[in-house]
Amino acid sequence: MSNINTKKVYIWTIALFLTFFLCIPGQAEVGVKEIINNMQETYEKEFSKINDYTIVQKPTGGMAAMAGETKIYYKKATVEGKETFKTRTESEVMGMSFITVYDGKYSWSINPITNKVEKELAEGDPSQFWKNIDSAKAKYLGEETIDGEKAYVLQVENALLIMSSQQVPATTLPEEKPQNVLGKLWISSKTWRPLRMELTIKASSEGMNLNINTTTDLKDYRQVGGILHPYQVITNSSTEIDTTGMSKEEKEEQEQAIKMMQAMMSGMGSFTLETIDFQVNTGLSDDLFDGTKLK
Repeated sequence: MSNINTKKVYIWTIALFLTFFLCIPGQAEVGVKEIINNMQETYEKEFSKINDYTIVQKPTGGMAAMAGETKIYYKKATVEGKETFKTRTESEVMGMSFITVYDGKYSWSINPITNKVEKELAEGDPSQFWKNIDSAKAKYLGEETIDGEKAYVLQVENALLIMSSQQVPATTLPEEKPQNVLGKLWISSKTWRPLRMELTIKASSEGMNLNINTTTDLKDYRQVGGILHPYQVITNSSTEIDTTGMSKEEKEEQEQAIKMMQAMMSGMGSFTLETIDFQVNTGLSDDLFDGTKLK
């Protein structure tokens, strides 16, 4: 009897080991979908009772300190059968005012050089970044602890689109699409909110290689009017400029431009976006989100 029980225990141990070992890839894939679905469902439930909200932020540190307050207005709307939030962003940089409007389909802005209103088809939904995350284009990397909170780490393909819709100042993002972009997200296992984002950009032009690494930590989450919002967004950037692919003549010719670029990139360094005001359901006017009325 003892031998029979010993054999059963042995067989079950082997079976459990093989089951666990063989199912690891499948579990990782399901984990990605579960994490993203939980995050998206949490946001959808939270914003189902929100008609509009307004955020006022103040940047400090690095080149961002040259900018003034930024006001971002959001208003719920249905565009082409899909629910979204129209947005209006008003910011000031070195005394110049910039206004951009997202009407649910197009992004509108005033060209500071020609002073003419321009519009372009928006990529993704800049007002709801969680809708831009595709589980088929994400990879589960494991778990990490951030400030005592467990987070799931995901690698995402469209990181540039996700980052650009998360109130990361444009000074940290390239105007043209880079050749290689790597991104990671740290999602809280408790609140299903992003705790950290990392963006690595690699680009090259005329023998010069540019590597930009940006890490953004979202901290001090507070509940306001039903919305859980990070009152502190801390960004740290580092840049490497490799000119080994340039000839001596090219380096001498581009010396001043390279120095200016290095100074500008190093000046970005670290900066913080502090939320100084947050209001929910104040009844914002539709005119704020009409790109045709920009002047």
